[in-house]
Order: sequence, then structure tokens, then C-alpha cells
Amino acid sequence: MRSIAVLLIAVLSLTGCASTETVEEAPIYEQYIERHQLEELDKIASFRFDDWRSLDDRHLIISTSFTKPYLITLKHRCIDLADAHVIGVDNKGSTLNARFDSIHVLERPQSRCFIKTIHRLTREQADEIVRLR
Repeated sequence: MRSIAVLLIAVLSLTGCASTETVEEAPIYEQYIERHQLEELDKIASFRFDDWRSLDDRHLIISTSFTKPYLITLKHRCIDLADAHVIGVDNKGSTLNARFDSIHVLERPQSRCFIKTIHRLTREQADEIVRLR
């Protein structure tokens, strides 16, 4: 009986140690979003893809035909995005939706990279984010 109590205490203390581990720092782009309180959008209505800039394998800036930039964060790492020259945007109709639509690197059309969040940017903010790299 006593050995069960000792074992239970040992397990609980180990669990407590595991939960006190430090959380990995947020990536630089996530910190920028928080610091500048960027507006998060569920969708971009009347979306017409015009241009893009890769930041890393999870972040990119997409510009619409009206030269409005948006910071796109992907749900997961998108293989080869950081080095890609061409991407495709997979959306339905003329709206780009967070959590439903995706992008893909042209060399990997079968590998869809789903959009996690969309944040509205000014042109100045887009240039500033690119310089963070």
C-alpha cells in the first residue's frame, strides 16, 4: 500500500515537472502580428491574386489586384515555399478563406498548404515584415 502511494507521488511530481517546461518563443512573424495588432480576417472578398512574397515555409505575403497586401500564415510548414518562384492559390470563386483554402508550390501541385490565418497589412507593414527576414 505504501509503495503505491510512493509511486503515485513520484508520477505526480514528474508530471508537474513536465508541465513547467518553457514554451518555445513565437516566430518573428507571430510576434509582429501581436505587437502591431494586425487585423485578422476570415476571408478576402473579391480576391484576385496578383503578386506574392515568401517569408519562410509557413508565412507569405499575397497581394491582390488592388495592390492590397495580406500576411498569410499556413497551418503547417509548406515544403519548398521559401525557395519557390511560383505558387498557385486554391480557392473557390472570388473569395479567399482562412481555414478552407490553400496554396501550393507549382513544383508540388499535389501538396496543398492550408491557410490558417489572414491578416490585413499596409504596404509599409508588408515592406517592414519582408525586412525582418
